[in-house]
Amino acid sequence: GLPELREALAERLARTRGLVLDPDEVLVTAGTTDGLRHLLGVLPPGPVGVEDPGYRAAVETVRGTGREVRDLPALAPVDDLAGCAAAYVTPAHQHPLGPPMPAAHRLRLLEAARRADAVVVEDDYDSEFRYDVAPIPALAALDRDRVAYLGTTSKTVAPSLRLGWLVPPAHLVTAVCERRAATHDAASWPAQRALLSLLRDGYVDQVVRSARRTYAERAARVVAALAPLGEPAGPPAGMYVTVPLDADRAQAAQDAARAAGFDVPLLADYARGSGATGLVVGFGGCTDAELDRALAALAGAARG
Repeated sequence: GLPELREALAERLARTRGLVLDPDEVLVTAGTTDGLRHLLGVLPPGPVGVEDPGYRAAVETVRGTGREVRDLPALAPVDDLAGCAAAYVTPAHQHPLGPPMPAAHRLRLLEAARRADAVVVEDDYDSEFRYDVAPIPALAALDRDRVAYLGTTSKTVAPSLRLGWLVPPAHLVTAVCERRAATHDAASWPAQRALLSLLRDGYVDQVVRSARRTYAERAARVVAALAPLGEPAGPPAGMYVTVPLDADRAQAAQDAARAAGFDVPLLADYARGSGATGLVVGFGGCTDAELDRALAALAGAARG
């Protein structure tokens, strides 16, 4: 990545996430899954633990590297990573259920990783968008030797920018860089220059402040509108609200949303062995009017 961009990202991560880094530890990627793929490419053989339900793209990225996915029950403490090369988690805002990982669970996960000599991969995909409390400190701040940190511009700038960052444990930085050099794999230079300008001009901070206000209001509206369906799985945060429902009611609500022109994912689509069912209602990529129509369709399904 561009040296100036890595410096800007290191400054931002220190200021917003409590990670004190040398810019040379920050590697610019083409997004979260790109960073995960590069990291897995330098780890020893072994399966990767992934939260269940969890981020579907991460599951497919792990499988795409030829590794087995080992299910880690979401929201439960992790005490055994024996045989695993890594564990992928979303501790600031569990995807897709929502709750943050408690401090005690964080410590138990790190201890399990130490015993197994595994790397914990922290996907910090939307930590700046909390509405009930201040952003929760990064897991990587507890153990820089054990945790690899992933970040993205998808929530703060735009998914189409296709940029992110990977902060590997220090002993893996050289291996990741050598692998990327050997494969000629680098993030878009013009996109990097654009992100650098956005950071230097204060645009990213401005967008985050503005978006946080907008999404806080939308999150409250979504929770209120979906109250007839049920309680959300976690505190409002990020750009979606997950509501656990039995499979039939979830399917009926999804069908009603589709009939109105909206795609509302099923929680079951994120689950593997857990059998979790419900709805994952996103409110980031739409207008207020579109959101109101989608919520009306879902609420109508609940009444029906």
